[in-house]
Amino acid sequence: MTSDELCYLDLVEAGRRIQSRQLSSLEVTQAMLDRIARLDPRFKCYAKPTPELALAQARQADSEIARGTLRGPLHGVPIAVKDLCHTKGIVTAAGMPIHQDYRPDRDATVVTRLREAGAVLLGKLQLTEGAFGAHHPAIDPPVNPWSRPRGDRRQDPGGFVSLPRCRRARLDTSLRSRSSHRA
Repeated sequence: MTSDELCYLDLVEAGRRIQSRQLSSLEVTQAMLDRIARLDPRFKCYAKPTPELALAQARQADSEIARGTLRGPLHGVPIAVKDLCHTKGIVTAAGMPIHQDYRPDRDATVVTRLREAGAVLLGKLQLTEGAFGAHHPAIDPPVNPWSRPRGDRRQDPGGFVSLPRCRRARLDTSLRSRSSHRA
């Protein structure tokens, strides 16, 4: 399987193959990190990639899986979280330059649960300023390779742009976005 093919596995299939040891978490994580390094300068999806952490977590997951310890369907699967989610010791700017040095002293509940499930953190995804409306002028917005630019600074969220697994399906988890589209 090529590294690009690894990046296009959906989460369930990646987890199944990692946990059955058909693939290693390290192999899938490295493929994703290589893709991030190659494409993120152009698409600007990641506010903060975490390659060292991701590789360490992938090695730990592979070791646990080899010993027969399975934490669940996300064990060993590389993921990313929005930069709005607090991650202990990792910069969490929430799309705002004023917070560019903020390092939370604890994880958000969702991050704690992902860690407990054995997921591998690739990094923090770019988002609009404070997850509200538009990108701060000092931060380049993510570029969606699947749609034409709209001529404004509000592009698609980094999470949508970053995941080849989306295959043009919009996966917007923002409560504000969801509620603003109701009739």
